[in-house]
Amino acid sequence: MKNKFPFLLSFLTVSLFYWISASSSVAAPLVSIGDNTDIYFNGSSSLRWASNIFRNEQDEESDLSWTISPGLEVNLGRGITNADFTVITRYDIVSYEDNDRLDTELFHIEALGTYESSRLNLNGSASFDETKINTEQVNLEDDLVELNTTTAELDAEYRVSPKFSFSAGVRYNETEYQTYADRFADRETTRFPLSVYYELTPKLDLILGYTYATTDIEGTSSSSTTGALRDATGEFILDPAGNIIVTEITDRVQTGYERDSHFYNIGLRGNISTKLTGFFKIGYRTRSPEDSILFSTPTDVTNPANPLVGETTDTTIDRDDSGMLGLDSNLTWMATTKLLAQLALSRDFGAGGEGESTEATRANLIGNYSFNTHWSTTASLGYSETDYSDNGREDEQFTGGLRVMYVLNTYWRFSAGYTYAENDSTRANSSYENETLDLTAILRY
Repeated sequence: MKNKFPFLLSFLTVSLFYWISASSSVAAPLVSIGDNTDIYFNGSSSLRWASNIFRNEQDEESDLSWTISPGLEVNLGRGITNADFTVITRYDIVSYEDNDRLDTELFHIEALGTYESSRLNLNGSASFDETKINTEQVNLEDDLVELNTTTAELDAEYRVSPKFSFSAGVRYNETEYQTYADRFADRETTRFPLSVYYELTPKLDLILGYTYATTDIEGTSSSSTTGALRDATGEFILDPAGNIIVTEITDRVQTGYERDSHFYNIGLRGNISTKLTGFFKIGYRTRSPEDSILFSTPTDVTNPANPLVGETTDTTIDRDDSGMLGLDSNLTWMATTKLLAQLALSRDFGAGGEGESTEATRANLIGNYSFNTHWSTTASLGYSETDYSDNGREDEQFTGGLRVMYVLNTYWRFSAGYTYAENDSTRANSSYENETLDLTAILRY
């Protein structure tokens, strides 16, 4: 990392030189194919410092990381009035200054498409992301967790009459752990949202909606631990030096389970007021989860030479049907032509990193102020409360951040940011504080 920092400075220097020497002020694609297809280079480079890279409660460790992210953007919408399709790829090369064992390469790809006609609107997206990070739900003491996330969405809205329209869709999300897969639970969720819209005013619709969701959560097993060997009388077996002989055992295995949920909601979308736009849904969520089994092996294992059969304890984790107030909202307030604020609210069922059933309430507020065409700043505040119904764990998380952005021209953007995250948990070793600082340069050509 120490040898790579000059490269970052060189990268930024070349950026400035390119801007000074560029004669065109209009962004042009790297390659154009035919009448409809443009290909852009879309890359970035960033320097990031974190105060607690492992998000530990007791032993905080800071580190500096450098990321270079070359990527491509392919757009098939040029010249087409009612359709657009874009594919964006990025390849992250991440290097750490002190913990070079964490160095990694991560791939990302996203596809976005839209189609509009007089009556039918289609919106679709799909993405695949490789990630290496710790969170409040997925946390290791001295390592980061690698996982892959796959998402896909398709929404269709059809206007039946000037006053009525309806929409239907499907949304898929899958999380697969590439490391520590015995500890953390893979999962996949499929949602089927349905909505009917009634035009209250030319700019405001009433929403009546329903969403069915099904989630499949795989089982987990704890990492191996050690247990003492005993003889037929129950006494510890000692080695010649007088030490107790121990061996590795598995102390916990949890079976997977499935869960169905329903969201009955009513709400509004469109121009709620002169300066307030977006959507708001409120309703009732129900959940019907299956039970799962926890297998626990004895803390003492038997002497292989004189076996004693130990009993395995099977515990059923009861997950009763439950319901709660449900929220889903995203609102934008245009205070002035320069200042806007966005508020996102949600209250939903979920699953923890180890497969636990959760109930989560989240609120995120983002404010953006544009000083001029070049300079802008963004501030963010976030709060979440997560209850783990399987084990009684409760978490509260607070986040805040500030970012300053400078648009040099149509090709280059630069930014500097600060974030703060704090998690307060009733579970031991799951609380933490973390601060980050970063400098980022982005090129789209």
